[in-house]
Amino acid sequence: MKRNCRFELRLSKEELAVLTRKARKAGLSGAGLLRRAIYDLEVKEAPSADAAALLRELRRVGRGLDQLLKTANARALPEEPELRRALEENRAAARLVVAAYALDG
Repeated sequence: MKRNCRFELRLSKEELAVLTRKARKAGLSGAGLLRRAIYDLEVKEAPSADAAALLRELRRVGRGLDQLLKTANARALPEEPELRRALEENRAAARLVVAAYALDG
């Protein structure tokens, strides 16, 4: 979207501080925060680095579980129900993290 229209807005120091604080919490610029407000889009606080690290770790463990299941299947070994359940629980946990922090799923 080409943005070639300019709009000037005057704020008090307090209003600017609130706008700046909210934008930083959301990981946005002040203009980005205002654009989202125009379209009534929900603005969530940006996830901490810990949330992204947690999601990476969950996905890493999930890939390992998935590889174990594929190997067992390729070798015609009986699939362990506990392993399948662990993979499903891992995927559910990853979905919860994505939903809670609005991370790129």
